[in-house]
Amino acid sequence: MQNLDVVIVGGGASGFFCACELLINNPKLNVEIWEKSSKILSKVRISGGGRCNVTHDLRENRNLIKKYPRGGKYLRHKLNAFGVQNTIDWFESKGVILKTESDQRMFPISNSSETIAKCLEETFINLGGKLRSHCSLELAKFENLEWQLETSNGDVVQTQYLVLAIGGLTLAKTKWLKDNFAVETTTLVPSIFTLNIADRDLHQLTGLSVNKGRIKYEGFKSEYEGPILITHWGLSGPAVLASSAWHARDLFELNYNAIVQVGWIGDKNEDQVREQLLNLWLENKSKSARNAIGFGLSRRLWEWLLQKAGIPIDKTCSDIKKDESNRLVENLIRMKFQVEGRTTYKEEFVTAGGIQLSDLNENGSFKQNEHLYAIGEMLDIDGITGGFNFQAAWSTAHVCALDIANKIIG
Repeated sequence: MQNLDVVIVGGGASGFFCACELLINNPKLNVEIWEKSSKILSKVRISGGGRCNVTHDLRENRNLIKKYPRGGKYLRHKLNAFGVQNTIDWFESKGVILKTESDQRMFPISNSSETIAKCLEETFINLGGKLRSHCSLELAKFENLEWQLETSNGDVVQTQYLVLAIGGLTLAKTKWLKDNFAVETTTLVPSIFTLNIADRDLHQLTGLSVNKGRIKYEGFKSEYEGPILITHWGLSGPAVLASSAWHARDLFELNYNAIVQVGWIGDKNEDQVREQLLNLWLENKSKSARNAIGFGLSRRLWEWLLQKAGIPIDKTCSDIKKDESNRLVENLIRMKFQVEGRTTYKEEFVTAGGIQLSDLNENGSFKQNEHLYAIGEMLDIDGITGGFNFQAAWSTAHVCALDIANKIIG
């Protein structure tokens, strides 16, 4: 029987980072990562369009935790121990410099996710870690403060600590957790997705975007501001993706059939918009409505909104009636569309739900067995798009690794 100090199940971002941190804090540890497939760090490689959105340049944790629809309270301690600046410093110490883009997302200056994947893999191997690919955990038994594990290859291994880092949960994974470790999970639903809208008129604007849009679902109070992109299937963009994360469970319960209100302009005060529109008509009395473009909108969107409000685009501004203006105001600030389903945002599928955080200690170990840990995406923690989910992976992995390393040293 092989004896190890730590076995990490899962060769993704959190698993590799935890392994690296273990060996950095105690180079004498015997650490293995078990990955059931031949592909390691697969999500790292596809994230950010192949550039890897490592984190988000939001360094005050009180603001950072507001970007997590679920799990922010549990994550606070982890971010205090290992926050955004620590992430930047960690990768820089390994020769990987991160850059901040205009929307505060952070990427390697190489613009290649391979830089991050290679950094994690090489750091782990150079520190003496061992990777077992095509290796899954089949049986786990805990007795005498040790784990006895059996792999899919028939190997039997004994280890002091077992770290679960199996990524976003699925029904199959939750059954595996319950059968092997009696671990309970919350309901799993998709998060971070675009909205399917079967409106042919809207599809005419495919590819068009607004920088200061607003999203709100009927029946809910919250509003989400930011860029909105019109696609050939509906609506996308940061405001839509943020709204889908915060309303992941709500929209799931509605079977993704909901009314979404879209505001195309930044100013959401109805009276101000109405006054601004009236002044626009007065200042352009002799012009046609199509040439009196207002609110910083593109001509294409402006003409479309005029038509949807029943205003002929060649109508002279001085002839536009009050009821026509009222319809245009409504379209500008809360145009309604029927949502009929969702589409996964690129390949970056995020799950809302996971291991119940109430079952875990602050260090990531289970209250029922402090020799068993869980980190990363499998926890009931998820952030909006923009690097927040990777930051949660780095932070939870660091705290777990430091706790284990200190226990073994002691």
